[in-house]
Amino acid sequence: MKLILSLTLIWMLFSTAAGALQCETCQDTKCSNSFVQNCSSESACVSAAVQGSGFGGTVQQLYKTCAPFVVCPFLGSQTYSVSTTGLSASASAQCCNTDKCNSATLNFTSAQSVNNLQCYSCDATNSNCSIRIQCKGVEDRCFRANVTVQSNTSLTMGCVSSNLCSLASNFNLPIVQRISNLTLRKRS
Repeated sequence: MKLILSLTLIWMLFSTAAGALQCETCQDTKCSNSFVQNCSSESACVSAAVQGSGFGGTVQQLYKTCAPFVVCPFLGSQTYSVSTTGLSASASAQCCNTDKCNSATLNFTSAQSVNNLQCYSCDATNSNCSIRIQCKGVEDRCFRANVTVQSNTSLTMGCVSSNLCSLASNFNLPIVQRISNLTLRKRS
């Protein structure tokens, strides 16, 4: 009886590990040291190149990791973007579902050209929210949100891509701790 129980337990462990998706994962900003991770309940592998700019500087971060469906609702490439007065962020992401399919390092998005949409935005220095900004690239929505960073909440308005809105509504993004009261206006 102990032999059957032991064999069953070993079979369960190996069948779980053998069936798990394996994704490359990195934890440094340039993904220079990546390793293979067995994804437990995750559904896809993701590679992303995220960059943000504002206040006179630009920050870039590369990601490779396991991702749940909420992060990778579709397989393939996506471009995400958001802009406010003085601040902008964009990301290129690739989701896939075969072992180590996220081994390639993505390029950061190039400068996006302006499109026909304009949205209101707020000046962070004086809370003036009547400033119109020109949206760019894939930004096809205007947004209005109360954003909480640490313990400070402020009204934020600007341009956003619809796929980023969908992503933000499903979980908290690392850029901000909380986004609430999000309202959107479609491109006319």
